Amino acid sequence: MWFGESESNICDLFYKARQSVSWVLFFDKLDSITVKRGNDVGRVTLLDSFSTATSYAKSACPDPINNSKPPEILSKNYPDARSGFDRVQRVAAGEAMASLNAKASTGHLRVYGPALHDYGAPLMKDRDQEASLLLLKIRHHYEEALGRLTFRWLSDVCLGVCVGLLDPVSNIIASTLLAAAEAPVDTGGPTAVDGPRLRDMERRSLDGLVAFLTCFFPYLADWEAVRYLLLAEADPIVAARIVIEYRGVRCFREGSAAARGALKLALHCAMVAAKHPCPSQLADAWLSLSSSLNNVVPLLSGVQPNFPRDILHSFHTLVKETAHSPCPPPDGSLVRPWKLAARCRKHAPKLTYRHSWSLTRVLLDTIHGFYLQALARLPVGYHRSLLDAGHCYGPFDPVSNIIVNTIWYQATFPPLSQQDELDIVSTLCLMRIEARSFYGLVSFLCTCYQDLDTDQAIRFLLDTALNLSATKHCSSVKEEQEAYRAAAIAAWHPRPDAQAGFLSSLKAMLVAPHVLSLLQDGGQYQLSSQCVHQIHTLLCSEYHSIVCVPTHQQRPAPISERQFHFTMSEGRKQRRTHRRISAKVKAALRRYEKQNSGHSYQLHVVCGVNECVSGPDNCEGSGLKPGLDPNDDYYHHTHANFLATRNVAGIVSAPVLFFAELSNHDDDQDSQLLCCPVDLPPPGAAGLVRCLFCEHQGIRIVHPALERFHGHAAEFEKMVRGENLYNNDYYPEGDIEPYTNHQILKHSEYVAKWVHDGLDEDCMYLGSNDFNIEEDESEEVDDLE
Repeated sequence: MWFGESESNICDLFYKARQSVSWVLFFDKLDSITVKRGNDVGRVTLLDSFSTATSYAKSACPDPINNSKPPEILSKNYPDARSGFDRVQRVAAGEAMASLNAKASTGHLRVYGPALHDYGAPLMKDRDQEASLLLLKIRHHYEEALGRLTFRWLSDVCLGVCVGLLDPVSNIIASTLLAAAEAPVDTGGPTAVDGPRLRDMERRSLDGLVAFLTCFFPYLADWEAVRYLLLAEADPIVAARIVIEYRGVRCFREGSAAARGALKLALHCAMVAAKHPCPSQLADAWLSLSSSLNNVVPLLSGVQPNFPRDILHSFHTLVKETAHSPCPPPDGSLVRPWKLAARCRKHAPKLTYRHSWSLTRVLLDTIHGFYLQALARLPVGYHRSLLDAGHCYGPFDPVSNIIVNTIWYQATFPPLSQQDELDIVSTLCLMRIEARSFYGLVSFLCTCYQDLDTDQAIRFLLDTALNLSATKHCSSVKEEQEAYRAAAIAAWHPRPDAQAGFLSSLKAMLVAPHVLSLLQDGGQYQLSSQCVHQIHTLLCSEYHSIVCVPTHQQRPAPISERQFHFTMSEGRKQRRTHRRISAKVKAALRRYEKQNSGHSYQLHVVCGVNECVSGPDNCEGSGLKPGLDPNDDYYHHTHANFLATRNVAGIVSAPVLFFAELSNHDDDQDSQLLCCPVDLPPPGAAGLVRCLFCEHQGIRIVHPALERFHGHAAEFEKMVRGENLYNNDYYPEGDIEPYTNHQILKHSEYVAKWVHDGLDEDCMYLGSNDFNIEEDESEEVDDLE
């Protein structure tokens, strides 16, 4: 046993141990020493840096200060894991034991949490092999295209890429003919394409196809895109259909503004990745042809050896006519390509891979949509309880579960301190409760149904939009309570046993239908204080009569005086920061009122903020305020979502979701930026409207489909080109990682997987009554030394 050791030394020790043993288990006691590490009691950061280590488990022993809290498996890993989850078996109270054999746990709680190993990526040799197979398929397509083209067009085939809105061979032929139209006819005779140039074009086509999928869809790794393309025989639209089907995106509309925007972005980035000499022109040509593919297909099918020149003339005429036509929209449409790809999809093999990592991120987007709906309905005084215990699992629909869990927890365990109500919710705390809810949902299903694995649980949640009531009931109330207890432990509920007892007894409550009726009668409108109080009374009165448990008064947490002052100071700092953002959002809303209908809006809550947009930039010459620390990364803009109600003739509307792009410079620059309503994301709709900066930070912000904002088209194209987005000459070489698809996925994983306490933003909800100041523990540590 040791204490006060640096993480790097411990990492070295573990790596040495792994050379001689098969498994390493590490138990870290949650005690007062964690405060000396700069953390609050109840959080362990030791070994958090083991993002690539394998074959070890880390567990936290019971907290001696709060010994009612069960032991928790904070992270674990084993080399055979495919889904990113490990099995945990609870043996008995007071013990912390992890069973790393996925087949060994039956009849016990199955609690899942974020694992430390890689996100299910195959080995590099397997990725290379799959890329080689895809390259071979692309080569066959080029051979077929070469066989259909007359000799005079062969010199232009190296400008033909597999990317387009038709099958790969048609895409190659179409882009070849478009390139030939731009070049003068060579009267000196045809020149056959040489092997090296053709091999290079095949490789660039592969890069373009991968870029098409990874820019069309979020949370899609390059190696995963290769697998989808293999199933689709290198057909980009068929591959996109397979992704949509596998992700269970039931609400996908190929004719929507979001789909049109995604198609435009994907085509432009694909042509850039393929290093086509005229990427924008080729992408725009396909977009203009998107609604005329019925005419394009027969023309291209007529391209055979020695085809007549009138086919070429007709094709070029069609391109010019559609390019100057006011209809279809300039962004193009997926409707016709989608229908054509459906025919090919019938013959494509079914997906056999298990990509639970990407499905998890899609599911988190769905969970986020439910939390936005719950925030729209709850009064701001319930934010702290929602972030602590407002999980989306339970016997009702997800939004009702969030509201019921929040109201019940605040009524049963009222907070000791009441801070001034803020019309803004902590973004990182919101991301955390969403991640906790995800692990709670998976743990509930796997505990309730012992033969269910995590991949099947995730698939079930996607197919049912997180509705646990769609499952068959547990065989007994005891089993259901056990399943809810597994969910509560996995979701870091402050009182897991109490929540499990409450949720398992909720169906038996006579007031349950009345509560559900109160929640559903209001539609999407904000719950009145009277309605919330009525739900509070109904839930708590019958729950306490059933379980015979009175309302609990929280106990102050012991804390040293030094840590107490730090926490209070950080809380004041966080509240100032959030009030500043709230003021900028209100100013943006006032400007929107003046520029549009003139209706009066009232801010309800700011429900998502990313201050790291447009950067990091070189501080010098960026127009920043004097005194800014040049050692800090600087970002020019902030993206935010907020909910606001509209007052028309004294009638308050249901909250409307807005997006705002704000300036991190002086406030007067905000008038030139964007503020507009956006649609609440429907279940299963992983955002097709991409933002490079928000995805990089792992912060779920809903962006507009038809408006321009920083982090969309221009930034994605720069990323695909490998260009620096901003002037980073100030930073030492290698200090700033360039934006890449892999880097975005890797960096965002930190927020997506975060379930622990100890966020700086937690402090803004804490007050002096939440703590009991004890004697500074430095002397105790000195004695230990």
